[in-house]
Amino acid sequence: MGTNPGKQKLKRHHHTVPRLLLRRFADGKRIMRVPLDGSEPKPIGIGDATVRSHFYSMQDETGQRDDSIENLLADLEDQAARVIAKVIDEHVWPLPIDDRAVLGEWVAAQSARIPAARKANNEIADQLLKMEIAAGGKPEVRRRMEAQGKGPVSDEDVEATWAELTDFSGYFVELPVNDHLLTMADAMVVAYEWMMARSWQLCRFGRRTLLLSDHPVALLRDETAPAWSGVGLANAAAIMVPIDRQAAIIMTAPGGQDGIFPASAKLAKELNHRFAWNSRIELFHHPDDNPLAGINLPPVRDREAEFSQTAERFLMPEGPSEAFKSISFEGPPPNAKAPRRARGSRR
Repeated sequence: MGTNPGKQKLKRHHHTVPRLLLRRFADGKRIMRVPLDGSEPKPIGIGDATVRSHFYSMQDETGQRDDSIENLLADLEDQAARVIAKVIDEHVWPLPIDDRAVLGEWVAAQSARIPAARKANNEIADQLLKMEIAAGGKPEVRRRMEAQGKGPVSDEDVEATWAELTDFSGYFVELPVNDHLLTMADAMVVAYEWMMARSWQLCRFGRRTLLLSDHPVALLRDETAPAWSGVGLANAAAIMVPIDRQAAIIMTAPGGQDGIFPASAKLAKELNHRFAWNSRIELFHHPDDNPLAGINLPPVRDREAEFSQTAERFLMPEGPSEAFKSISFEGPPPNAKAPRRARGSRR
């Protein structure tokens, strides 16, 4: 079967942490990988770090992929590389407004492109759809089966489908990849606005070195906030991101001037603690550095969303009562994939 010489080959291997950052923590070609599962740390090639197959590939209705998003991220990375080189190598700070905007967009991308965001969206969609199944009961299962089959279904088929659908641990719902990518684009816009409004403080270290997380943008919780509240880009006391093995940007409260944050051994350890605990499965550092000294590593984080109520709590086999029907309920996104027994999805 022939190939189209005019068609550019798809990029299959996508870095969820950009090469720009990985290079800043590498000795040229290698970076030290530290798994959170207790495995032995070892140096790996930059090309092998944080790689996922087609993670940013859009898909059309036939399943064909394209590199539109990956190419946009690569273009942004090239622009950000030039700005970071100005900061680190030419000691330009504060940044001119155009360079600040480029770096702000790049940091916003790092907060939105992470695997944790995709995982959280899937977990929420999964839980909402299962709650809707539980609350709808067998009458809703029958209605949907008949709508799909365009005809009556037997009680036995309804019972079998109900049993399968309410085996909630037996399947996991995932949103289509295009939905994730569109959500990522929207999140980047919002993140950019919050980050550009803040004061940026550059912290440069002389002898101390930093860790690189597999989720580089870390948030500092506002200790004055209520204990029940979460932390996000809008209400974080600070947003912290490393841009080099010896430099980080700390985005503080809005309204102030950009400046220099005094570096110290204590601050380096605090930043490394924050970066380490923002990791999900692994973190990285320069092969010649020892930024892990005195840092207790977190366990692998396998969940992103926490729910106070589970789908089992809403089980109504005979369907909702009239009183329950009067309660407004927002279901999952209309384009969520139907529940299925996916290979590798059983928990």
